[in-house]
Amino acid sequence: MNEDIGYIRDRLAEFFSHDGLLASHFPNYEYRESQMKMANAVIDSLEGKNHVFIEAPTGIGKSFAYLVPAIYYAKKYGKKAIISTHTINLQEQLIGNDVPLLKKILPFKFEANLLKGKTNYVCPNRLKKAAEYSNSLFESDEQKCLQKLLAWSKTTKDGTLSDIGFQVDQNVWQNVCAEVNICTNKTCGDPDKTECFYRKAKDRINASDIVILNHYLFFSLFNISSKDSKEGYLFQNDFVIFDEGHTLEDAAAEQLVPKISREMVRYHLLRLYNDRKRKGFLTTLPALHILPVVQNLLDINQAFFYEIKRKFFKRIGDKYDRLAFRIRQRSNIQNHLDSEIKNLIVQLNELKGFARSDIEENEINDFVNKFAFINSSINDFLEMTNNELVYWVELSSHNPETNTWLCASPPDISEYLGENIFKENNSCVVTSATLSINGNFNYYINRLGAKNAEVVNLPTQFDYYRQVKIYIPNDRSLIPKKENDTVYTEALRGWIEHFIRQTGGKALVLFTNSYLMKSIASIIRLDPAFNDIDILVQGEGTSRKNLLEQFRENINSVLFGLDSFWLGVDAPGETLSNLIITRLPFVVPDHPLIQARLELIDSKGGNSFMDYSLPEAILKFRQGAGRLIRNKTDEGIIVILDNRILTKTYGKYFLNSIDECPVILL
Repeated sequence: MNEDIGYIRDRLAEFFSHDGLLASHFPNYEYRESQMKMANAVIDSLEGKNHVFIEAPTGIGKSFAYLVPAIYYAKKYGKKAIISTHTINLQEQLIGNDVPLLKKILPFKFEANLLKGKTNYVCPNRLKKAAEYSNSLFESDEQKCLQKLLAWSKTTKDGTLSDIGFQVDQNVWQNVCAEVNICTNKTCGDPDKTECFYRKAKDRINASDIVILNHYLFFSLFNISSKDSKEGYLFQNDFVIFDEGHTLEDAAAEQLVPKISREMVRYHLLRLYNDRKRKGFLTTLPALHILPVVQNLLDINQAFFYEIKRKFFKRIGDKYDRLAFRIRQRSNIQNHLDSEIKNLIVQLNELKGFARSDIEENEINDFVNKFAFINSSINDFLEMTNNELVYWVELSSHNPETNTWLCASPPDISEYLGENIFKENNSCVVTSATLSINGNFNYYINRLGAKNAEVVNLPTQFDYYRQVKIYIPNDRSLIPKKENDTVYTEALRGWIEHFIRQTGGKALVLFTNSYLMKSIASIIRLDPAFNDIDILVQGEGTSRKNLLEQFRENINSVLFGLDSFWLGVDAPGETLSNLIITRLPFVVPDHPLIQARLELIDSKGGNSFMDYSLPEAILKFRQGAGRLIRNKTDEGIIVILDNRILTKTYGKYFLNSIDECPVILL
């Protein structure tokens, strides 16, 4: 493969043509012009060492359109292609379906592997050590789990959590998994003879042409990799393709500044020593004098976070009034853990002299590093030294004993991404089904700092005018009100029931309010008219994955879902024939990070509603609407139960953002 870039273009044309390599493996293959255009756009980006945003609607074969040119280019120039996704489902599709098929089709060999975080792998050395000291580390149920892990470790292919067919106790896994500061080249042994699953996986990654991972891991690794190199991201001489690129900003922002919680601190302290169980790492060493320090820190930790909760949140009965509170200036709260954590670190460092192996010394070092990090993060939060960050306290739920988080994040990361991701002489491809608003990519380009990126907007392969009808009731009661507004709630319920009857179920009902969703779902369940329809509701104990499986398998079902169901739902066929959007998905500006983003836009002379709230809502609306049609044979209706789409001037932007189809006013 020493020919010039024209050779790759010719191979792509042959691969995707009517009678090409891809067609030879699919009897009913249909050539898709948009797929070919996307493949050429990817090669243009790689050849020109520039960046491109590609909006690729469902049905064009997006994954092949970037995988095939990426593989050809990586092999020809000895580069490594990084494919980063948001969802596990897409990663599994790529590594489990698309890559194996391409290995059969393409006329040359290539290697592709899934990159997982280090703690996903079992460490044989730590596992043996845990077995040796199991009585000191674990209770009886945990010891049973450990025995299962020992048996599994002898037969597993890759040594990762996803290869385990039984429930794994978190505490046990934390003591046997690979860790950055514990598992080193020295402890893992010779690369050719090592038993270390992570080392073997790392060697496979280094030899791979294609590396697949998720956005969060990408930015986690990117933040600790060298920024000095002008070429590449995670490896020298690589390029990156971000699929599901509409989630990129939030994923990157979450990894830039670490969060600390009460339960995080407590968890690591209990790993050192749990007084109730008389178990923990310290019981394996001459460390009796440190046990009171750990116990004292557990008490201080509880009191410290309780003080924070009491200061910033109001308790009404057995509930807290809100889930997040923004901290705008330094408070008088002190880091009461500071001196005792420093004392713990001194004591742990003194324990190193009693370590019986390199890995045991590394275990001690890991605890030292963890608690030093926790302490500095708490101090940074309380001192609020970085003026470019927004700081807030967040509760996991409204319940009195809920976990408390100290959070910080930059409200605008466009400059960071522009300098580090969309840098010169590198190639970054960002693709998703929703990157533009009325054909314009400016919103995402500005949010991500990709000023010089090219844009490609590909047409849909579906006939929306034939396949979709939109129903909008002209009902003035359908203007969203507070959750206790009975007129609005009754109107909403009535219309939902009307359209469920119209399609005999087969509906996905998208909400933005949990209380409202559960209230309406509970009433519909009690109605005898819907006895033959299975009402599935998010947040009732069944996982999202299992809810989707039940919805797909039972054609006479209705699924009520919140935020996570607005994207990533794939239910082709008659199962999903009716998509009901209960409310235009505007972000509620009560979260501190959203508030800060809006304030920043206004402070720079912008219009926060037009420049942020409306674009975000339109893009989420497009994501939601995209759940209905997944292939050329799908047909169905989209119901919009928010009267603002008719009465507000911005309503037309929502309708104009999706492909043209008949709109029926009721």
